[in-house]
Parts: sequence; C-alpha cells; structure tokens
Amino acid sequence: MILIFDVDGVLIDVSKSYHYSIKDTVDFFTGKDVPLEELRDIKFSFGINNDWDVSVAGILYAKSSLTLEDFKRAFSEHSNELKKFYEFGERFDIKLPDYDELVEYFEDRYRKHRLKEEMIFPHEALERLREKADILGVITGRPFQDLDFSFKHFDLYKYFDLVITEDDIPKPELRKPSSYPLKLFFDKFEYTEPVFYIGDTEADMKMVENFNREEDKNIRFVLKRNKHNLDIETEAVIEEPDELCDILNSYNYTR
Repeated sequence: MILIFDVDGVLIDVSKSYHYSIKDTVDFFTGKDVPLEELRDIKFSFGINNDWDVSVAGILYAKSSLTLEDFKRAFSEHSNELKKFYEFGERFDIKLPDYDELVEYFEDRYRKHRLKEEMIFPHEALERLREKADILGVITGRPFQDLDFSFKHFDLYKYFDLVITEDDIPKPELRKPSSYPLKLFFDKFEYTEPVFYIGDTEADMKMVENFNREEDKNIRFVLKRNKHNLDIETEAVIEEPDELCDILNSYNYTR
C-alpha cells in the first residue's frame, strides 16, 4: 500500500501561519486592511493551491474596488493560471508588485507566524499508518525551506519515504492540479496498488484525476473535510485522522 499526503490542511493546520501571511502580504502591498475571511474565500472558491498566488489574487481584489462577489465573477475566467492573474491586472489597470518581491515578503511573514501551526494528524495515527503502508509520501506546494522547518519542528520526517515540495516543480503550470507531482513521485517508486492520496482541496483532487486519466491508473483520492471544502464531493471523506484507517480497510481494491 502507498499513502501520499498533502501537508497544509491535512497533516498540519496552517490557518494561523500561511493564512495570516496571505493577509499580511495583501495588506502590505495595498495599504488596506483586507478581511482574512474574504481572502480565504478567494483562495478556496477558486481552488488556488499556492499561497503566493493567493496573495496576488488578494491584491487584485483589494485594488479592484469591486465587491467580493463582483470580483469573483470578474476574476473567474482568469483564476486558473498565474499569468492570467497579471492579465487581469492589466485589464483593470492594477499595478502588481514584482512576484519575487512578493514571495520574499510573504516568506518573511510566514517565518514570524510558523510557530502557530499545529498538527492535525497526531503521531499515534501516523505511527499506525507507517506500520500499515509499504510507502508513505508527501506532495506539497510548500517550498522546501518551509516544509523542512515544520517537519523538523514536529518530528515528521521519520514517517515518510519521499517528500516532494514546490522546489521540485520546474515551472508554475506544473503545480497541482497538474499530474506532474504524482508523475515525479512514481519516477522514484514503482506504482503498485493500492495507492491513496489524502488532500483537502480541489487542486489535490484534480491532480489525482489528471494522473489517473493520463496514466490509466487508479489512485484513490481521500478528502480531509474542513469548513472550506464543503462543496467538494468525492467518494471517500474523513473528518478525523482515525477515520483514515477505516477508509483503507473498507476499500475494494479491485478496479
């Protein structure tokens, strides 16, 4: 059995680290006090997996002078690719910061908030899964430096055979929901069923769907339910970590 995990919102609660960093970044580059829940709405409504990109979208929203609902309608057709964010900015005559400058500021804010993170999957659950699975892995949109700090802080490296981060993805269009991260994973390990990917976003689910379609495989997606993904419908859903073992035991592994 192969189990692959997302990190943010699955293994680790980032609501007071990455989400706070999004708000700090948007506020800094706009000079406004943008409500955090509105920025979370933008992130989860459009399924934007990368929080640097969420910050760009938040800046567009803050500078657009549109209501949240009007912004979401206007931004919808531009929301699936970073370069289209900048096209939206040109269309509405919104000046955006240099992306590298934004990333640098965001990461500085994240370093100030990162100790506020908490584990979602406790060590006891991960130990049971480590015994059950042949291979445990991680595919995350985090930069390696961020991931490395949290995994050392929570002593998580001992559970996982392979970790794929933002640093392993050569260009933005190959991030989730592209199938590329899963292809990279199975360049390192032979694909042997059953395989499960545990995620919490539409980008996670679509990555699995894209990989299965392109490679004619059968990775099972398990959704870690939270208040931000209630609109995602899928067969396997967990609300608490202990429920994952029940899901794994109940599956019919034949295709």
